[in-house]
Amino acid sequence: MNAQRKRTFRLLADTLSLVAPPEPISVSEWADRHRVLSPEASAEPGPWKTERAPYQRVPMEAISDRNVESVVLMWASQLGKTDLQLNTIGYFTGHDPAPIMVIQPDLMVARDFSNDRLTPMYRDSPQLSPLVVKDKSRDSRNTILYKTFPGGRINIAGANSPASLASKPIRVVIGDEIDRFPVSAGKEGDPVSLVTARTKTFYNKKMVWVSTPTIKGASRIEALYEDSTQEELHFPCPSCDELQPLTWRQIDFDYDEETRACTRVDHVCKHCGALYGEHEWKKDYAKRVVWVAGKEHSKTRGFKLSSLAATINYTWKDAVNEFKAAKRGGPALLKTFFNTVMAESWEEEGEKVEHELLLNRREMYMHRVPEGVKFLTAAVDTQDNRFEIDVIGWGKDYSSWRIQYHRVYGDLKLQDVWDDLDEFLSRTWQDAAGRKFRIRRTLMDSGGHFTREVYKWCKPRASRGIYAIKGEDSGDGTHTPLLNGTTDNNVHRATVIRLGVAEGKAKVFSSLTIEPGKPGSCRFPLPNPDNPDPFVYDEEYFKQLTAEQLVTRYKNGIPYTVWVQTRARNEALDLAVYNRAAIEMMNPNFDLPLPEPGSVVSSPVRPQQRKKKRNVSSSL
Repeated sequence: MNAQRKRTFRLLADTLSLVAPPEPISVSEWADRHRVLSPEASAEPGPWKTERAPYQRVPMEAISDRNVESVVLMWASQLGKTDLQLNTIGYFTGHDPAPIMVIQPDLMVARDFSNDRLTPMYRDSPQLSPLVVKDKSRDSRNTILYKTFPGGRINIAGANSPASLASKPIRVVIGDEIDRFPVSAGKEGDPVSLVTARTKTFYNKKMVWVSTPTIKGASRIEALYEDSTQEELHFPCPSCDELQPLTWRQIDFDYDEETRACTRVDHVCKHCGALYGEHEWKKDYAKRVVWVAGKEHSKTRGFKLSSLAATINYTWKDAVNEFKAAKRGGPALLKTFFNTVMAESWEEEGEKVEHELLLNRREMYMHRVPEGVKFLTAAVDTQDNRFEIDVIGWGKDYSSWRIQYHRVYGDLKLQDVWDDLDEFLSRTWQDAAGRKFRIRRTLMDSGGHFTREVYKWCKPRASRGIYAIKGEDSGDGTHTPLLNGTTDNNVHRATVIRLGVAEGKAKVFSSLTIEPGKPGSCRFPLPNPDNPDPFVYDEEYFKQLTAEQLVTRYKNGIPYTVWVQTRARNEALDLAVYNRAAIEMMNPNFDLPLPEPGSVVSSPVRPQQRKKKRNVSSSL
C-alpha cells in the first residue's frame, strides 16, 4: 500500500508540475542558471553570463514580462542578437514551455540556424538536453526545422516559404533580420503579418522582432521601433553625469591615413562638452547605464542599440576604421556602415543620375590604360545579332576607368562571330610605361535565345577567367547579394555565376555619384581622334547607363524599393553590373605593385571548384 501511495503521490506531483505556473524568473535569470554556450558558436564556451553584455538584461526581462506583448530590437551587429534569441527559445522550452516559431529570411538560413546554433544549445544546456529528443533516434518526430519537447514545439521557418509559415497556432514568435524578409511569402502576403495572425488564440502571446535597419521608409524594423517605447541605452557623462546615448555625431577621432588606423577616439558630452575615451564612458557599465524610453506604449517595448555600446569583441577604434574604409568605398559601403554598426536606417540619395552629367564628365586619356589601373575586367551582353562588350580598368578602392566599348556583329548561330569575340577578349591594352594589360575576368550574359551556346563557349575558357552569369532579381525588394553563388546544373556543366542584379545596380549608381578622382569613382574617356579604334562612350551609352532609377513601392501596405527601367535600352547598365561582379569575384589586392614597364599584366587565377550555390567572392 505504501508503494502504491508513493506512486500515486509521484504521479500527482508530476501532473501538478505540468499545470503549475512557472517560477516567475526572467529570460536573463534563466540564461544565467541554465544556458551553456557551445564551442561551435562561441569563442569562450561555457556557462552564459549576462554581465558580459549587460545591455541585454532589460530587453530579456521585457520578453518575459507578462504585460509586454511585443519586443522590438533595432540593433547593430556585434551585439549578441542571436544569443538573445537563443536565450528566449531556451526559456520557452525549459522554463515556460510553449509553441514557438523562429523565422529566418529564407529556408537556407533557417537550416543553418538550426544546425549551427539551436541544436548545439539544446545539446549542451543540461536542462534542455533531456527535453529535446535527439534528431537521429528512430522514434523521433524531430527534424532540422521542427522539434518537440514537453509542453511545446519549435518550428524554424523561412520567410520566403509559405509552406514553412503554415502552422498551428503559435504563442511565441521570433523574427530574425526581418528587414531581409521578402515583401510577400509567395502569394500569401507579408510574412510578419502572416505569423502575427497565428498568435491571436493566445492571451499570453509573445513576439520578438530583431534586425539591423536598411533603407529609411522601407525598413520593417524601424517602422516597428517607431510604434514602441523607443528606448535607447544612455550613458552618464564621466564629468557631469548627464545621461545620453552614444552617437556617431559625438565621436571625435584622429586617424592616420598612411597606416589607415585610428590613433585616438573620444566621445563628446552633449551637455558639458567634455571629451572622454571608451574606457571612461563604459566604466561600471552594468551599474551606471540605463535604458531610457522616448515615449509610452502599452504593449510594445522597442530597443535601439549601436555597436558603440558593445562590451566585448568590438571597440570604438574598430568603428572608426570601418567608417573610414566605408567612406573610401562610397555610398554603398557607408550605407552598410550606418545600418550594421550604428543601427541607423539609410536615406537614399542620388537614386537617379542624369546622363548629361556623366557625358560632360568625360576626359582625355593619354593612354588606353590610365595611371591607377591595376586590373582589367570585361562584361559581355548577348543580343540576337551581336555581342556588346565593355572593358573596365580597376584601381584602389574600386575606382574604375572605362577602357573600351566594343560591338561584335554577326549571326550567333555561326562560329565566326564567336571567334571574333574570342579574339577581342584576347587583346591587350597598354599604359604609359608600356605594360600590356590582359583581361583578368570576363562575365558573359547567358540570357536570351543562346543560353546553351554561351555555356558551351564559356566552359573551356574558365581557365582564362571567362564565366557565364545568370542575373537574379525578385522584383519585390528581397535582398539578394551581388555574388550569390554558383551552379553547374546545365548540359555542358559550365560554371554559372548567380548575380543579385539589384545590389549590383545600387553599387554602380553609388559610384556614379562620386566626384571623379575620389576613391570609388568612375571615369570615362573622350573619343581620341588619333586612335584608329575610337572609344565609343557617346550620349547613347550614358542614356543606357542611367536607364533605371530606384523607386519605393508598396505591397500589402509594406514599402520596398525596386529598380525601374526608364528607357528602352539598358545594356550599358547591365554591363556595368557584370563588371562590378567580376572585380569583386577576383577579390584583388590593389596594393600590390604593377610589374616592370614593358611587361604583360595578365595571369588570370584559376577558380577552385566549389559546391553549388556557395559564395564566390573569394573562391573564383
